[in-house]
Amino acid sequence: MKTEIMKQKAAIASLLCLIVFSFITCSKENIDNSIKSSDISDLKTVSSDTSIPLNDLGTGTYNGYMGGLYPNGSNVASGSYAYDLDRACKLMVPIDTFGNPSPDGKIVFISLGGSTGGHNMRELKAKTEGNPLTNPNLLLLNCDNGKRSASLNSQMNPADPYWDHVSQILTGGAHSSQRQVQIIYVEADDSSKDKAITFPSRSLLVKQELQACFRVYKQKFPNLKIVYLLGRTRTFGNQQLFNREPSPYYFGWACKWAIEDQINGVPGTEYKGKKPVSPIVTWGFYQWADSLPRKTDNFYWRQSETKDGLHATDEGQDTLSSRFQNFLLTDKHTSLWYGAH
Repeated sequence: MKTEIMKQKAAIASLLCLIVFSFITCSKENIDNSIKSSDISDLKTVSSDTSIPLNDLGTGTYNGYMGGLYPNGSNVASGSYAYDLDRACKLMVPIDTFGNPSPDGKIVFISLGGSTGGHNMRELKAKTEGNPLTNPNLLLLNCDNGKRSASLNSQMNPADPYWDHVSQILTGGAHSSQRQVQIIYVEADDSSKDKAITFPSRSLLVKQELQACFRVYKQKFPNLKIVYLLGRTRTFGNQQLFNREPSPYYFGWACKWAIEDQINGVPGTEYKGKKPVSPIVTWGFYQWADSLPRKTDNFYWRQSETKDGLHATDEGQDTLSSRFQNFLLTDKHTSLWYGAH
């Protein structure tokens, strides 16, 4: 009998030890998880998650940062920002070269940046002019320039020679003016070769440079209302550092955060009120995708669609410009000025 009682006591003691050990282990895991999820930027860069398109990532995270094109993992503009975006689109009317409303005026839509954005704008322009689905008052102008002369580093400097190129396009054959520009599509990057490509520092740097560019745009184009960001396509091969993955992927994060800063009212990004310093900034068609179709919209991008891992083939460029135009025609805000009415 005593032997049986001793066995039972020993079993109970072992069970208690197991419970205590489990509690200590679980507590340690909870503490570790609490530290990992704390708001410390150094810890947020520890993980090395696979690059996933922002619109597919949604509320999921990349290195601790939530995806989605807009805040809270959403791919749709909402709240007062969406209202302001709608209002800006409704205010698009033809204006003359002095910036005055005129039935004979134009809604000038320009692109700024390097060769990839320029090729996209060239194809979009061809798809727009004479198209019965588009606004006949639109004037699309390709103001891009390759060979790094139109990088963010150049655009954020109002005295940079790149702006002479832009002025020549506007006032030369187009017979337009800076006062007629109401919409900008920008696709460029920080072309400095000595900048490290790390996350999130790379995206934060590019975000700040984008915001500096937006402030310059506001100064140069007094009637500018909206800037569209498309991010960049995935690149392949041994490109220059600023064109080599994951830099194009990080560029999408920079766009996302630049838009979120406006939504959150970060100083230096104001687009409304008594002293706006920037146009409202929003997404166009987000271009970054891998070789597998995105779950969100079935879009994909493969090396076979490029000439050199960076620039699109004719077929690839047709795909990109068609996707962009479809966005412009179907988005409930953008269609107000791009579509025929």
